[in-house]
Amino acid sequence: MTGRKKGGLLLILALGLYLLLSGSSSDLLPWASDITQVKLMRTMALDVGEEDQIQVTLSGGLQRRDQDNSDTLPLLLNQQGLTVFGSVQALQTESDGYVEMGHLSDCVIGEALAREGIAGLADFLERDFSMRLGTRLFLLAGDTGESALRMTASKTTALTDRLEAISQNRTYGGKDWPFTVRAYLAETEDNGVALLPVLELADNPDYDPKGQGEQPEREIHLAGLAYLTDQTLTGVLSEKESRGASLLSGWDQLDRFQVELPNGTVAGIRLVLSQCRWEPEFDETGRLTAVTARLEVQGELNELTGWADLTDTAVLDAMEQGFLSQVAESAQAALDRSRTDGADFLHIRRQLVFQCPAHSTQLLAQWEEWFPSVELYAAAEGRVERSYDIDLPMEEGA
Repeated sequence: MTGRKKGGLLLILALGLYLLLSGSSSDLLPWASDITQVKLMRTMALDVGEEDQIQVTLSGGLQRRDQDNSDTLPLLLNQQGLTVFGSVQALQTESDGYVEMGHLSDCVIGEALAREGIAGLADFLERDFSMRLGTRLFLLAGDTGESALRMTASKTTALTDRLEAISQNRTYGGKDWPFTVRAYLAETEDNGVALLPVLELADNPDYDPKGQGEQPEREIHLAGLAYLTDQTLTGVLSEKESRGASLLSGWDQLDRFQVELPNGTVAGIRLVLSQCRWEPEFDETGRLTAVTARLEVQGELNELTGWADLTDTAVLDAMEQGFLSQVAESAQAALDRSRTDGADFLHIRRQLVFQCPAHSTQLLAQWEEWFPSVELYAAAEGRVERSYDIDLPMEEGA
């Protein structure tokens, strides 16, 4: 090729690149939007809509006006459609700017929708490129997600802030919040059963109807756990069962226990470590007959309501045994509920497949047959660390 032909080819390529980058072809370049008109959504709520539709409510969190620098109530957008995707797309027409979902951090599912099934939601969260797999998932008991967004909103707080606080306060040691879109999809893929945290609304004692939005009308709290089977809400665990499931899964590392000592003094103990080791038992044919969940836990003594001689070995033993008994009882309650309902929401099969590769083929093939008759036991071992006691000599205070 001659130098003149090379130069002409380079000129044509350069011209084409210029036209592409200059926006001359609207079909090739992505659509640009004014960043000042973009509405960043932080929390999504999903509920049963009218005529078999799905209602989607979006919140942008706290808002601030640029003109007078005064706080306003969180932005709420609401729409219904036959699919989650359709509802979200329809919301674009309700806002005076582009609705951006890429910063969504939380998704709250109303109980009524969860009982009908959330397969469509799960499919949308997995497929839509703007959604994040790290989005936290919650179920709302006895109410709608839209009510949670609306009634917990004020000029100084939004549901987004409260859910962020819950996710941080209930984890420990740098662990991430375990109930995300990614975790839900993985557990559902494993055996069709997945746990999700349950929220409850409660009256706010500080709410003033004449306060012009200074305080939210309702408060929201973490109430426990529930499990979904085949994407449908099947069972809500009791407080003890929820605690046991968290202990067995190593999720909730900030649980609190109250242990009564022989003299009536109550010891307040905080859980700071929970690790579970699954110990299976097989018969001579290779059939699984029993599984023991052996918990290794550590607690910290945070409070004594009365007097107790912490130098007395008998007192320390009573405190530790009371703590370990409560841990084991909670874990046993979760195991019993799992077997009674026939729902492996603790994913025991998965644990045993990884732990016992020699039995993995049989476990995968015959788990549904074996599980109802497998004996499940819980045991706990560990200790309670004492805090520093200023009444003891230096060498004895730790």
